[in-house]
Amino acid sequence: MCLSARSQVGDTYFIATQTCNYPYPEKNGVVRAHLHVGGYILNKINENTTSVTYLSDSDVKGNIPGMIKNSQSAKQGQIAGRIQAAMQKDGY
Repeated sequence: MCLSARSQVGDTYFIATQTCNYPYPEKNGVVRAHLHVGGYILNKINENTTSVTYLSDSDVKGNIPGMIKNSQSAKQGQIAGRIQAAMQKDGY
């Protein structure tokens, strides 16, 4: 089962997701992470400022090389811009 949701309460937006359980067998040498829950809380401060809080609880269930972890961590900040574009497209 896979779950993703988006909701709004006043000027606060919630975006959440969790891992899907895919019907594929585990493969030796392949890391399959499990995302218990992850998402964002966006709180509009004023017309030009929004506070973004990122939440993540995951289990990588294996060894990820440091180079890959560092690369992905560096890209995490770019996601806020993608969220902004998607929300503007949807009229938020």
